[in-house]
Amino acid sequence: MQLLKSSLKSNRIATLAVILLAMAYVVPELIGGKLSVQTASDMSSGNTATKTKARQGQFDIASFDAALSEVSFQLDDIRDGGPVPRFYVDQIPADILDLSDVEKRKKTFIKLVLPQVLSVNEGIEVQRERLTGLLEKKAIGASLKENDRKWLQQLALRYREETIDPEALMEKVDKIPVSIALAQAVEESGWGTSRFAREGNALFGQRVWSTGGGIVPEDRSEDETHEVRAFKSIAESIRSYAHNLNVHPAYEDFREARAWSRTESNTETSGLQLIDTLHGYSEKGQEYVDNLRTLIQTNNFQDFEDAILMPEQLADNRP
Repeated sequence: MQLLKSSLKSNRIATLAVILLAMAYVVPELIGGKLSVQTASDMSSGNTATKTKARQGQFDIASFDAALSEVSFQLDDIRDGGPVPRFYVDQIPADILDLSDVEKRKKTFIKLVLPQVLSVNEGIEVQRERLTGLLEKKAIGASLKENDRKWLQQLALRYREETIDPEALMEKVDKIPVSIALAQAVEESGWGTSRFAREGNALFGQRVWSTGGGIVPEDRSEDETHEVRAFKSIAESIRSYAHNLNVHPAYEDFREARAWSRTESNTETSGLQLIDTLHGYSEKGQEYVDNLRTLIQTNNFQDFEDAILMPEQLADNRP
């Protein structure tokens, strides 16, 4: 906006060029400080990417609905195999708890979370494809470029492997079943209504033990020191959750079962196949696993297991 003001003062012709370029790629801002929506579209193919940002405490259901009206986002179409719009919202609406219509609250939450789970998985899959290609080169004795060797070293470090162990890395660098991610987000955040979700975009109940590192639970006993980790955005919360499942020793069974399923069927594993490996995620143990299974089945989250995002047209716009 400042650029446009400056251009108007200095050169009206240049300003007109800027405006025309902006109209080609950007949906006008909603004035009032509550919401900023950016949309990149290819009208010929129907590809759409939307990023919604808002300051903490200013984003509400009305703002969400207004932004959503810019895209076609029908869950029934997605369940039937339609692509998911690249509709990314930074935070949970502050008033989601006030939604009295339970079905609307559920649909709202799915639309908030589903595109971002798919986006995180898409990023992991890019890593996995590159990793696969490099490991195939190593297997036949081909030498790797210096930048590829550095990338492998950095990947091993990120996934907590002391050395470049191909088998170990392939087991860790893999996608999270969509149905599991949705079910755990629901279970841990109460469909986005929990205090942690509304105040800190914390969808998965991840804990930290450093003072001031998160949100202090109201029911925490005096001898406990943990806090619930807060995040700047929903995307950040999902990335942290996925990485946690992919590296933490507590979820080794989950990763082994996922890898075994890929080897046996050469396909991705569904959430229901892996759900029993997550008993260590919560102190509730088997009760927690049973709750996740019920959520997946009751809400038909398995319908989203093979969902894909609309193709990107202009640039990498993952949140």
